[in-house]
Amino acid sequence: MNLDLSNPIVLIIGGVLLLAILYFWNKSNATNLRNRRNKSFRSSYYERKKEREKETEK
Repeated sequence: MNLDLSNPIVLIIGGVLLLAILYFWNKSNATNLRNRRNKSFRSSYYERKKEREKETEK
């Protein structure tokens, strides 16, 4: 079977796959950006401090 890349069915399937990849990539980037934007120095400092205290208790 010869697969011709100019076949309309192949182009439609490829376009849908490309759009799906771009959608999920954008979704993950938006989530990462939102998490990064909500992070403050103070909250991350206290989180690291609690982790260090747990390690010293062991």
